[in-house]
Order: sequence, then C-alpha cells, then structure tokens
Amino acid sequence: MILGKYNTKQKKIYFRAYKELSQLENALKHLKEENTALSQVSILGKVAQFDTSSSSFNDTYLIKTSLQNLLGKTLRFGTFNNPESGSVFIAGALVTTFLHKINGKSLATLSSGSYGIFRGIGVSELQATTYLKLLNTGSYLLILRGCKFEIEALDTLLSTTDF
Repeated sequence: MILGKYNTKQKKIYFRAYKELSQLENALKHLKEENTALSQVSILGKVAQFDTSSSSFNDTYLIKTSLQNLLGKTLRFGTFNNPESGSVFIAGALVTTFLHKINGKSLATLSSGSYGIFRGIGVSELQATTYLKLLNTGSYLLILRGCKFEIEALDTLLSTTDF
C-alpha cells in the first residue's frame, strides 16, 4: 500500500463588502503590495455600478479592463443576470463556478444560484444571506479563499487598513 501526502490545511473563505469601487480598488492594491497570492480572489458586483459616462465602451469591457489592471491580464471574467440581483459581474477564481451550466443555464442565473454557490463554498446561511443583500443593494464583494492562517492574516490586514 502506498500512502501519499495530502494537503490537510484547512481552507477558509473570507468575504468583505465595499460600498465604493475606490475602496475595493484600494483593498486590492494593498493586498498586491503585501505580496498576497491573488490566485484565489473573486469579486462580485452589479454591472450598473460602474460609471461609464466618459467611456464609449460597454460596461463589461470597462469593468474587465479595470480589474485586469489591478489583478493581471489573465483574470477570468464573466457576467450573469440573476432574478434577484440583476446584471452582475464575477471576476477571479469563482468565475467557472458561477457560470457553470446545468441544463443550459448558468448556476448563478437561477433564483437561488448565488446563495447555493456561497453555501457550497463553505459560507454559513446567515453570511450567504447577508452578503447577497449587500450585493443586491450595490456593494462590491471581495471573496478570498485560502488556508486558515492566511485568511486570518488577510482579515487583520484589511480590517486595520483605512480605505
């Protein structure tokens, strides 16, 4: 019998809501400055929140470009329409989960899709409901996934920084 080493580090999910885009941008810049591994970062927000009055591009192009400038050109990006949230963008590690198709529809487009995804990645019922309400009322959601000690350190970093 061959026994392999398994990754036994406990994974943890971290959510933080930002009312203003500038707050989210500053948090992402701060994480980048601290050399945080940004491979497990995801961002959700309403497409209509971005100010495109000075741009001739469509909303999603502007959002994607803005986030790529912060997180890198290989950033995964997508959009979906949810009955409760409206038109939402998703960027980062959770794109494939939110846009995964079942019977021709993305999970996130189902009425309880985003809630189910949040629960599936380990968020409590209360947290899932709370963060979906924040998304629906216009907040940007920053979602980080990592080992317990990494997430605790990031929580301390983001909680003690004034954005």
